[in-house]
Amino acid sequence: MYFLGFNWNPDDTLFKLFFIQIKYYNLMWILAFVVGWFIMKKIFTKENRSLEKLDSLFVYCVVSIMLGARLGHVLFYQSDLLSSDPLSILLPIKTVPKFEFTGFTGLASHGAAIAAIIALFLFSRKYKEMKFDGAYSEF
Repeated sequence: MYFLGFNWNPDDTLFKLFFIQIKYYNLMWILAFVVGWFIMKKIFTKENRSLEKLDSLFVYCVVSIMLGARLGHVLFYQSDLLSSDPLSILLPIKTVPKFEFTGFTGLASHGAAIAAIIALFLFSRKYKEMKFDGAYSEF
C-alpha cells in the first residue's frame, strides 16, 4: 500500500503490429528528429543556406546519433554483448539464448551526444562553407 504516492509502471509498448512493437520512447526519438528537422529548415531558410546541405546534415545526425546511442549503451552498460551476442549490438534482434526480435532497445544519451559532436565535426570538415561564422541567429 502506498501513502501519498503511487506506483507508476505503465506498459512501455504503445502498440504492436504483428511482431513489430512501437514503444513510447521510439515515438519520442522519431518526434525529436522530425521537430529538429523543421527547426533546422527554418534556420537554413532564414540564412539562405542550401536545403540539400540540410538533408546531408540530417543524415549525418540521425545515423551518428542512433549508432552512438546504441554503441554507448553497449560499451557502458552491456559490454558482455561484444563476446556473447555481437549481432544484437547493431541489429534489432537477440540471438542468445534463442532468436527474438527485440526492436532497437538499449540507447544511451551520452553515447548519442558524443557521436553527434563527432558527426558535426566531420560534416563541417566536408562542407567547409557550412562552418559557424560566429553570428547568432534566432529562428
